[in-house]
Amino acid sequence: MSALVEFREVEFGYVAPAGRRAQPFRLAPLSLAVEAGEILGVIGPNSAGKTTIIRLLTRVVRPTAGEIRLDDRPLGALPAALLAREVAVVPQELPHSFPFTVEQLVLMGRYPHDPGRYFESAEDRAVASAAMKATGVLELAAMSLPFLLQLLVHMAGGGTIDPPFYEREPRNTPIPPEIRAVLDAPAS
Repeated sequence: MSALVEFREVEFGYVAPAGRRAQPFRLAPLSLAVEAGEILGVIGPNSAGKTTIIRLLTRVVRPTAGEIRLDDRPLGALPAALLAREVAVVPQELPHSFPFTVEQLVLMGRYPHDPGRYFESAEDRAVASAAMKATGVLELAAMSLPFLLQLLVHMAGGGTIDPPFYEREPRNTPIPPEIRAVLDAPAS
């Protein structure tokens, strides 16, 4: 069985901005394989290349050397629409004005499966519901993303909840106790 994602001696470097003496970021040759069902955590300091790895996997940037394979297929040879159906990224931060619920964000991931339509089908809703259930966030489906982000920051000890977001939340949206368990780590 082949790896779901494989980086083979992948290298990448950003071009140095004009007039800067600092050496631009370069990703040293990287090889890794992630099998189906595995969870990979990439940990490192700022500018270590964590986001660059995601950008390489989504073809936002292309490697200067090496090869990336997705399910044993060369990533560079995959059509953009197929790549969009198979690889999804939830960004680190969302703008506070991002007015969507958790469910709406998950449903956005269904768009590449039928880009010619404007509304979700019953099948899309069923697939999104199953994905939320499998990842343990089905209870958060109706929660707005800005409120959820504020809640997570607050629970981690990093701030207060902005009342206007709280007032817009449905009162019957329970906050599962599992969220607290995930965030019960020192903030420093």
